[in-house]
Amino acid sequence: MEDTKIMEIQAEDLFEEPVKEVQPRKRSRFIAESVKESLARKNARQLAEEYEAAAAEIRKIGCELDGVSGDGLD
Repeated sequence: MEDTKIMEIQAEDLFEEPVKEVQPRKRSRFIAESVKESLARKNARQLAEEYEAAAAEIRKIGCELDGVSGDGLD
């Protein structure tokens, strides 16, 4: 993956903790990893919501078909 330089503007209180906790030459990597983790969590939440919606639809269809037999022997 190719690196791209960006300029970010941060609220001062958001910047203070990484300055204290992360070595000066490691901050860009820290920010990139934080963004990746945040996006991964967001995607996981979205996927879970979509699965839950699909499961609800499957349960609804299952209830509608409850007692229906497709073998023609009834």
